[in-house]
Amino acid sequence: MKQDILAPDFLKKYETKQQEEIVSVPTGLPTLNRICRDDGGGGGFAQGWFITMAGNPGFGKSALALNMASAALNHGTSVGYISLEMSAQQLATRLYALHTNSKISKLERGSFSELVWTDAKRAIEGSPPLWVPEKLLSTWQSVVDYCKSCYDDGCRYFILDYLQLVNTGDEDAIYRATQRIVTELRAWGVDNQCTIVCLSQFNRTTSGNYDSTPRSQGLFGGMILEASSDLCLLLDHSRYERDMNTARTFLVTAKNRHGPTVEIPIEWDYRTLSVREADPDEEYRWPK
Repeated sequence: MKQDILAPDFLKKYETKQQEEIVSVPTGLPTLNRICRDDGGGGGFAQGWFITMAGNPGFGKSALALNMASAALNHGTSVGYISLEMSAQQLATRLYALHTNSKISKLERGSFSELVWTDAKRAIEGSPPLWVPEKLLSTWQSVVDYCKSCYDDGCRYFILDYLQLVNTGDEDAIYRATQRIVTELRAWGVDNQCTIVCLSQFNRTTSGNYDSTPRSQGLFGGMILEASSDLCLLLDHSRYERDMNTARTFLVTAKNRHGPTVEIPIEWDYRTLSVREADPDEEYRWPK
């Protein structure tokens, strides 16, 4: 099949499409929202987009992904969250804390506070669903089945944490499987107009380099992961600083198919796991 994009009928359809209402989901980071142009409309991630977000282990990528899920919920968007590391109970504790601005220590076992939980439950009331698997998923087919189940319930926003854990085996086997999964997952998202955020590891060379800002070529999975992504968002471990309960670094938009690439200074509050973007007048406090 082919079509002539200069033909009058295509020009008419194009004009109509370009004037349709924008449907996008805020990310929780104002600058990231702003640079999501085109179908994103400067308001966040659009339907059909495939976003890769990478970071070293222990550098806050899961917390950032949960903050994006929280922003989607505040927007009235249901979320299908697939964690291949955490149980539903562990994931719930983290989400409840950051979504309600509660101290996570007061929601954990051993220090659980009924008073804090009462306030958190009140803040959660009325939120759209955040779907998580009942048990840890261990195969690619189980991930596919889970996504389809959430889709049937109206979910169009998915977060997979994280990509390389879908498969087992040696490094080469995981590498090849990651390439296949990325291709299939992106195609499914486009066909069904779903937003998909995939968390990823870096390859060994990039992961071990603390002297340079990471680049999208350092994603574990090779060129297919970079090429398939509408956006590549990288947490910069070369400029990461943590002091007690606060951590700062930059979220690098290494690739943006729909707007400019920028570096966004972000900060974690590990008391609540909340993430925020730096105000312009305080960016001097971020590591250089």
